[in-house]
Amino acid sequence: MNPLISESVECLDWKKKAIQKSIDSGAFQNEPYLMLYNLDEFRALAKEANDNFKGLQTVAVKCNPVLNLLKEAINNGLGAEVASFGELQMAERAGFDKSKIIFDSPIKTIKELEYALNLGCIINVDNFQELEIIEKIINAFTIEKQESLSLGLRINPQVGVGKFEDLSTGVPTSKFGIAMEYKDGIVEAYKRNRWLKAVHLHVGSQGYEMEETISAIEKVMSLVEEINQQLDGQIKIFNIGGGLPINYNSETINPTFTQYGNQLKEKLPQLFDGSFLLITEFGRAYWAKCGVIVSKVEYTKTSGHRNIAIVHVGGNICIPTIYQYPVWKLRVSIFDGKGEFKSGLNDDLYQTDLAGPLCFASDLIAKQRILPLVKQSDYVMVHDCGAYLYSSYSHYNLRLAPPIYNYNSNLDQLEIIKKGETMEQKIEFFS
Repeated sequence: MNPLISESVECLDWKKKAIQKSIDSGAFQNEPYLMLYNLDEFRALAKEANDNFKGLQTVAVKCNPVLNLLKEAINNGLGAEVASFGELQMAERAGFDKSKIIFDSPIKTIKELEYALNLGCIINVDNFQELEIIEKIINAFTIEKQESLSLGLRINPQVGVGKFEDLSTGVPTSKFGIAMEYKDGIVEAYKRNRWLKAVHLHVGSQGYEMEETISAIEKVMSLVEEINQQLDGQIKIFNIGGGLPINYNSETINPTFTQYGNQLKEKLPQLFDGSFLLITEFGRAYWAKCGVIVSKVEYTKTSGHRNIAIVHVGGNICIPTIYQYPVWKLRVSIFDGKGEFKSGLNDDLYQTDLAGPLCFASDLIAKQRILPLVKQSDYVMVHDCGAYLYSSYSHYNLRLAPPIYNYNSNLDQLEIIKKGETMEQKIEFFS
């Protein structure tokens, strides 16, 4: 009996059907790897968020700025949280209503601020110097225009670090927002500017337990209630940045929007009683588990008694996995050339590296995994790839970004979301 346990993981049925359809339809004939989504999964998550939080749910554009996927977000009642001027422009092109665009960024130029203020989207102010610039711009507006604006201060609650320090945005020394230690200046800013009608906080998502996030929200809520007592309820919008951590260890979605919503209702009922417009900014929790990447196995070899399979997915697209190993370990499943899942349960197993396409030694999408024999004709599916990977695609080695498809399980067909990058487009970028 083989004492080893295969790490070619079992997966949801739609994924097996999607890779089968990709092979049968010839999608791999001209493309060595693909990104596959199940938009029904996304739609169900968007509905769950809307049902549990009411108010305005926005999607973090940075996690998935693909135009047709942003249009899908609009179709499911979501707004857009943008963290740069480029993302703002992309949100406009997708068709988001200006009243449903939230402009967050730690660095906004004067021209960008002028544009956003004239547009009329909601702006979260990162620091006092930015606020001074905004005040000068707004002072030139008519009273009617000033009254139509909704801006907020991003408050750093200065709480503890989460599981991942690099992703903790609300620590005492964070680069984001105005620290709670400057409470007097925060209160004076709201007194001075009646168009400051919102408040924003963001402590992180991945690596934070719900209880930690809610504790930070409670801290900011105390400040908001103090300001509203002095200013006759001036703050009408409570904007919670960040989102839910996702489970990278299995197909199970945990925690859920329902669990988070229930905890918020228990701890902060004032967010749901009409006192505020509640705005959320989920990203990873919407998209990550809806998407996979599938690559052909181009070559195999053995070196130092280690099996190595060379694939087209690595540091070009799974940047956190490669550069922050082993923090962002991704599950993989092996399929044969006909699209049949290779569980490895009844096969010999081998310690295997799945090597990415880039020219550096640590470009390994999976390191020393226990897998069935991976052959040149096989396919590798990498799970939970629907968020933050395409948006951070690397130009290194001039590898081309893959096409993106939706697998429509009702019709059993692939639907193009975005064509793959061409060599002409890549060369043009550097020309």
